[in-house]
Amino acid sequence: MDKQRHLERRETLAYWPAEDTVKGEHVGLVTNLTEEGIQIHSKHAFPKGQRLSIRIAVDATLIGTDHISVVVENVWCSASGVPGLNHAGFRIVDISDTARKGIRDLLWAFSYPIPPPVK
Repeated sequence: MDKQRHLERRETLAYWPAEDTVKGEHVGLVTNLTEEGIQIHSKHAFPKGQRLSIRIAVDATLIGTDHISVVVENVWCSASGVPGLNHAGFRIVDISDTARKGIRDLLWAFSYPIPPPVK
């Protein structure tokens, strides 16, 4: 785990669509998450510090609701190996107790831990 990460990073077994709730636009696909942050694969390049209010669409049979809403702030963004696709890391800056529980339930049901890099 890196020095800034407090919780175990977990890779999702599915990619969940994320929408900017203010603009009503598709942001990208959530590929891993914790209660502290998320990674999104997107065609957008996000500037560091950009804040978004996002809604992550999930399967309601997994956690009892069809979405998780959080406010995030971009920490990093870089081009992926696929032209036109970026990877972006966001820190969660505002989360309700309901959303936090939804993330915990989703992680328990539909993710696996990412092993730390070998040194």
